[in-house]
Amino acid sequence: MTWLYGWREASEAFRELAQRHGDVERIPHGGEGPGGEQLTVDVALLGPRRAERCVVVSSGLHGVEGVAGSAIQRTWLSQLTAPSTRVVLMHLLNPFGFAWQRRVDGDNIDLNRNFLLGDEKFTGAPPGWRDVEPWLVPQRPASRWDPLLPKALYTATRKGRKAVFQAISGGQYESPQGLFFGGSGPAALQDLLCDGLPRWTQGAREVLHLDIHTGLGTSGGLQLLLPRREGTPEADALVRRFGPDARPALEKVRHYRVQGGLGSWCEELLPDRDYTLCGAEFGTVSALEVIAALHQENRAWFWGRRDDARSVWARSRLAHAFAPTSPTWRRRVLDRGVHLIDQAAETR
Repeated sequence: MTWLYGWREASEAFRELAQRHGDVERIPHGGEGPGGEQLTVDVALLGPRRAERCVVVSSGLHGVEGVAGSAIQRTWLSQLTAPSTRVVLMHLLNPFGFAWQRRVDGDNIDLNRNFLLGDEKFTGAPPGWRDVEPWLVPQRPASRWDPLLPKALYTATRKGRKAVFQAISGGQYESPQGLFFGGSGPAALQDLLCDGLPRWTQGAREVLHLDIHTGLGTSGGLQLLLPRREGTPEADALVRRFGPDARPALEKVRHYRVQGGLGSWCEELLPDRDYTLCGAEFGTVSALEVIAALHQENRAWFWGRRDDARSVWARSRLAHAFAPTSPTWRRRVLDRGVHLIDQAAETR
């Protein structure tokens, strides 16, 4: 399967494959791409129309992470026969981030920090954010010489590694040009999903949602992340479905707690359904390398010129951080990703 970085190419390839097996909705979303193309979110509707069980697989919530997610979805489609379960494939939920090689949307919103629940406010930041912001988000163009590493290590020795990761990655609502900005209000994607998800899963009593990401964990490894702790009925059911390999991932302690994640919001949107969202996270490079790549790309976007050599380098570094070019890594991620969807949809 070809790994595609251009939005137009990835979108057209996905639709061509999906239309062999079902219907595809094209929903204008995200504005324009670098070539002036009208961006869309494409949703494939496969299998029985009103099955009691539905599997949702989404890619590209974090823009550039959709390089792997799209490849997994297209590979699965290329091997598909006839699913007996209702399957909804949401392709590149953040087409702006994918098209422009960013992790965020057109308003610099980290969409997996934007789905706040009814009693939560788009204000504040994790403890320690003000300590890391000056060196994490300096207002100057990207540069190959970067004091980020020593400053991060120094802060970690003073505050603790876990506290620093929480401060950086937990989600902040104070700095619109900063990293992991959750927005000042609901992003447009919320309206798209509010309209679409109830229709796409109509009639299903049980919905299992796999949301594909890259960047967290050991290179090529897969972590299955649930909003609930191991030992709950939902976690136990996941272990039964995906086998014993799921158990270590469920037991693994995460580096930070995310506010505004998609999973709980989907559950609140569809309270009449047994809705479980499981983050499928494929590891790439070290966590510090991921942060450094995001840091440089953010500098290039806000304080550099797009055609400047340093900006081009920063975008390339970000793309590699979330979709390494190693053939071994890519083969492993495709194999494991396709198998994961097969297990969820019981297609083989």
